[in-house]
Amino acid sequence: MKNALLPLFLLLILLLSACGGGETTTTLQVDMVEFMFEPKTFTVPAGQEITLELVNKGAIEHDFVILKQGVVAEGNFDRTAHQADILFEARLAPGKSDTFTFTIDAPGEYQVICSIPGHLAAGMAGKLIAR
Repeated sequence: MKNALLPLFLLLILLLSACGGGETTTTLQVDMVEFMFEPKTFTVPAGQEITLELVNKGAIEHDFVILKQGVVAEGNFDRTAHQADILFEARLAPGKSDTFTFTIDAPGEYQVICSIPGHLAAGMAGKLIAR
């Protein structure tokens, strides 16, 4: 009797594990320093919530700004004038860390910048790839 129930029990376990929440969370860990992001290129799944663990290891304030797909910022980025081009932003004081969430709906490449005046011009930019 025990041997007859074993295949049924194993099938039940398999079915229950397949029904479990298939949702996964992607965590992106980024350090901000003068004047760069570490790492500089990020790959995330499109359409999935991303947990961003952001650390400002610099001595000055920095932010992490994802621009909308197709938008390219150069030189001095005027955050106020280009607010409509910003998909996501998070700002941290020096020595601080925090966790944020965002979702990139469409696959593609997105520019990531620090919008603090002078930081983009100093090279504080990266690339986010959503697949």
